[in-house]
Amino acid sequence: MSREKIKVGAAKYSIMPPLDQARRIGPKGLATDVIGELCARATVFDDGENKVAIVLLDISEFFPNITRGIRELASKWTDIPQENIMVCATHTHSSAKVIDYDDPYDTGGVLIRYDKLSNETQAYLDMLYRYAASSVFLADSRRRTAKGRIGEISVPGIGTPRIRMKDGSVASLTHAYSIEHVKEEEIESISPYDDSLRLVLFEDTEGRPICGLGNFGCHNALSMGSTTLNSDYFGWAAEKLEKEIGNKFVFSLMAGPEGNVHPAAFFEHDVPAAEAEKFVPVAGQKLYEKAKEIWEKLKPFEPTPVISASKKVYFPLQKTLTLRHQAYLQGRRVAGGKQDEKGVFSELQIICLGELVILGLCGEVFHEIAMNLRKASPFKYTWVNSLCNDELSYLMPSHEHKRDNESGIMNVQKEFALPDENAEEIIYKTYQELFNRVK
Repeated sequence: MSREKIKVGAAKYSIMPPLDQARRIGPKGLATDVIGELCARATVFDDGENKVAIVLLDISEFFPNITRGIRELASKWTDIPQENIMVCATHTHSSAKVIDYDDPYDTGGVLIRYDKLSNETQAYLDMLYRYAASSVFLADSRRRTAKGRIGEISVPGIGTPRIRMKDGSVASLTHAYSIEHVKEEEIESISPYDDSLRLVLFEDTEGRPICGLGNFGCHNALSMGSTTLNSDYFGWAAEKLEKEIGNKFVFSLMAGPEGNVHPAAFFEHDVPAAEAEKFVPVAGQKLYEKAKEIWEKLKPFEPTPVISASKKVYFPLQKTLTLRHQAYLQGRRVAGGKQDEKGVFSELQIICLGELVILGLCGEVFHEIAMNLRKASPFKYTWVNSLCNDELSYLMPSHEHKRDNESGIMNVQKEFALPDENAEEIIYKTYQELFNRVK
């Protein structure tokens, strides 16, 4: 097959855990309900010379052991090289627990140290590797000659960006900290935000949909703090599209730049977690309606050649390590992550589908960084994905670190960020190198 044609296949596979493996658990240590099925969604691209795969998981947390476990098995079952597989998370906060430490903010600041993964977590991880690799195998088996269409549309009314106050603090608008708390005269600046839903649709030679990829830059976290297993509003929208189209259509809605944006536009005051969870179908319906609105307006694009490239990079740690950081670094060590006392090694990846390039970043990237990457990209279409192959929590612009240092206040984003102010420049330099390699 020449590079003039592309074959595309897609599949999804359930990764539902036992109820006691939930990240947010009820009073008996069990999830109290199942609201949205947790799935692995895989898409395989083949231009006749190269094959790449994108695997999207309904999970919140991430360590390199998950990427490594899925890549090894999926590559064994197919002829896709390990380095050509990108593993991403939708970042639903009501998914399975894949890290053993308990969040210090949930346990009164207690740092729990451990030397190995629990039997329960390891058992789930083994299952996760097999099920996610199964989705890749099925997607590879379903490859068909395809053509692509692409476009984007604004989706207002879901995300609300963070607000920097004049005292240096930050209002991160979740349902636990609402716009009601913010006084306009005390605002210094509001984070930049791109509310675009980016969409690619692949169809067979008869015009029948095979699969779709989406990219939306807002936390998939309306059910955050609930005691249910829930794929949240990303999963809700994807499931509705899949059921409506049928014929094994798979829609992978990936987390775009989302570190500075939360789905708080619904709330003007504090609401409990259970009430926030009721808005999952409201936000999901918004995404679904916008996807359908642009569906027929998508423009043809050239999806070949298919190329993947990546680079391992070293991110220096913040000088101040919170309890959360200490627990996180301990977890990375136990899970086989590479690091030392001054920094961590992680991976930045790029997947090129002709005129479209998808950048996979190893954390929750801020929109400002994503906007700069799109400006620097030599490609016609550039998507920026958060939480790919690893999670270093927030990837913030360097001036945000500087503003925190000036104010003497560690805001919630910087408190959760593992890399320091050097991360932004490292990201730009690495992607310029990767652009040059694949262009």
